[in-house]
Amino acid sequence: MKTSIITLVYNHEAYVKEALASALVQSRRADEIIIVDDASTDASAQIVEGFIREHPDAGIRFVRNDRNLGVSGSFAKALEMAQGEALFMMAGDDVSDPGRLERSLAYLETHPSAMALVTNADIIDERSLPQGCLDNCAAATESVSLSLAGLRPGEYFLRGRSSCGATAAYRAELFRRFAPLRPGLYAEDDPCAFRAMLLGTCDFLPEPLIRWRRHSNNLSHGKGARRGPEMAAHFRKCEAMMDQMIADAEVWVGNGGSPDLVAAALAGFRFQKAKWALWAVAHGRGLPLVAACRGVRALAVNAPSATAFCGEVWRPVLRLFVPFVLQRALARLRPS
Repeated sequence: MKTSIITLVYNHEAYVKEALASALVQSRRADEIIIVDDASTDASAQIVEGFIREHPDAGIRFVRNDRNLGVSGSFAKALEMAQGEALFMMAGDDVSDPGRLERSLAYLETHPSAMALVTNADIIDERSLPQGCLDNCAAATESVSLSLAGLRPGEYFLRGRSSCGATAAYRAELFRRFAPLRPGLYAEDDPCAFRAMLLGTCDFLPEPLIRWRRHSNNLSHGKGARRGPEMAAHFRKCEAMMDQMIADAEVWVGNGGSPDLVAAALAGFRFQKAKWALWAVAHGRGLPLVAACRGVRALAVNAPSATAFCGEVWRPVLRLFVPFVLQRALARLRPS
């Protein structure tokens, strides 16, 4: 099975050389390594170029974006270049175990219905010191093949698991049988996991095959005391991710897939979309009561139960009535 490693880099000057070195020492060598630098403002690109000069026979292709495209945009650019049947994500700040490709490929070869494979990770900090385990497999001790069968209406399709793209391997069919991922998504991992379940299963292997680095430049779901345009934009990206999966499900049904199989997942996506839209309103300036009322109504309409509605609505609504200036002051006091 031909393999491609995809490495996305953004301001990773302190870590990218170690990340790339871990790609070259794999016990099963990749057929190609594709690196996309997303218009880094530090020396990341120069370090990558130097690494390529040091390893001219490593099969590395490097592209630097003229402007910042975000994760989904950079990922889409890498996919246009990739020729592998199995695609491995290796973030520019993480370190892969030397046996990661070999172990993952062995799994995919013995589980032909698995369209994606997500593993656990060991967490490290900025100094590469251990910080615990990133459990993407919901405390499972054996591998799990997750499909859409048995999903309850309104339940999120991952059922407590994380699709963490930094640990994932994807079959190329996920991208050949669907349109390119839309720009402006928060991340590519949930849409890829969902596509895997449309075509087969998304599998979870509770083995730590990477060291996942936690640092100040990580993507964050933070909802704490911060408020303002940057957080509103963040939640709009989360909303766009739901739109992506809704569109993929509709395409799949249009091509002959069973509407009944995706009905519960679609209900969950619409509920999540309404939640993120309300959070975006809550992080706007002023007191946008009309937009807030619409958001609350959309959440109520799409909630699978009164309990689910109440569990999600109170925090963004409360946020609306805390003065913007006070929230900014609280944000300055929050530890980084």
